Amino acid sequence: MESCQILGVRIDQISKKAIRDILIQKLQQGTFCHIATVNPEFLVETSRNPKFKTILNQTSLNICDGAGISILGRFFYGKKIERITGVELAEIICEVAEKLGKSVFLLGGWGVGKLVEQKICSMFPKLKIVGTLDGDVNTFEEVQNANPDIVLVAFGAPKQEYWIAEKGSQISSLRIGIGVGGTFDFWAGKALRAPEILRKLGLEWLWRLILQPRRWRRIVNAVIVFPWLVVREKVKKH
Repeated sequence: MESCQILGVRIDQISKKAIRDILIQKLQQGTFCHIATVNPEFLVETSRNPKFKTILNQTSLNICDGAGISILGRFFYGKKIERITGVELAEIICEVAEKLGKSVFLLGGWGVGKLVEQKICSMFPKLKIVGTLDGDVNTFEEVQNANPDIVLVAFGAPKQEYWIAEKGSQISSLRIGIGVGGTFDFWAGKALRAPEILRKLGLEWLWRLILQPRRWRRIVNAVIVFPWLVVREKVKKH
C-alpha cells in the first residue's frame, strides 16, 4: 500500500474499489485495526498538537477525508490520493460487517443514537448492532461488555482518536475502531450532506458555511490555514 506524508502525517493511498477487500482482511485478522478519516482540520490540529500527530502516524490506516488533501496531494506532492468521506467509509464498513456477520457498537453522537441505529438498520437490516451509547471519553465498560467486532466512535477529533488509541486494543473482541466525526448527525438527519456536484468540486465547505455559519473557524482552518501550511512546508524544503 502506497502512502505519502503531508505536514508530517502519513496519508494512505487507498481507492474506494480496494477498501472493501482491505476491511475484510482486517476483520478476519486477529489483531486490532485503528482507522482514521483524516481531513484538513486534522492536519492543522497536528501542527500544534504533537500527541495527535503521533497517534495518526501509529494508526493502521489513514484514509483521506478531505478534498483539500486530495487536491494539494496531487499538486504539491505528485500523489493521487482518492477521497473517501467519513460517511461513505462508515457505510462501507457496515456493509462489509453485515456481509461477514460481524457486530457493530455505536458510540457517541449526543442524543442521536436511536435515530442512527434506525437509519443503519434500514440500510443494513441484517447488521448486528450490539450497543448504542451517547457516552463520552470515559466510556469503556459498556463497549467492552458488548464484545463488538467494530466500534464507530463519534466524539469528534481528536477525542475520538485518543479514545480509540487508548481503549481499542483493550477490547479483546475488537477488530476495527474508527472515528466517524459528524457521520451520526448525517445519519440522524440533523445535518444535510452537500449536493453531489459540490462534493465533486470540493466545495462542501461552502455548503457547511451557508447552513452552519458558526463553523466558520473550522472552515477557515480547512480552506485557508491548511493550504498555507502546505505551501510553507514546501517552501522550507526548497
